Amino acid sequence: MLVLVCGLPATGKSTVSRNIAGHLKATALSTDIIRKQLFRKPTYTKDEKRLIYKAMLLVTEYLLRSDRNVVLDGTFYKSSLRSQVYAVAKKTGAKTAVVECRASGNNIKRRMVRRTKRKNDPSDANYDVYKKIKQEFEPIKRHHLVLDTSKSKQSNQEELVRYLKLQ
Repeated sequence: MLVLVCGLPATGKSTVSRNIAGHLKATALSTDIIRKQLFRKPTYTKDEKRLIYKAMLLVTEYLLRSDRNVVLDGTFYKSSLRSQVYAVAKKTGAKTAVVECRASGNNIKRRMVRRTKRKNDPSDANYDVYKKIKQEFEPIKRHHLVLDTSKSKQSNQEELVRYLKLQ
């Protein structure tokens, strides 16, 4: 199974991805972590982003062909990026689930403040990046779960488990 966890910065994608990966015994791949592994000082250029997503999808295809479950963690704010994920799923015959994480503006700001205090946080996104990506985020047109991560972790976990059972 391939689970795409997407949404704006600081909406809880990484936490949700880790929870799903634990539930499915899956490999979680994060654009933030791949970026830091490939680039010591990321510049966030289009070419850099393209390489990060390409690397992620190559590993994803390999893992799916090896009968592994995979959880992808990234904004995937453009429909063209999500289409590439769907193409890999189709090519490998993997069931696909899409989870869009959302949170209130107050939660976003609070999470970003907390994030800056942590050492070695893989995300560099600040509130300006959040606002920019929010303007550019293209709606998800296929069936997916919209998860409000402002709710309790327990509530979200129950909702995720119910959704994943239906996929």
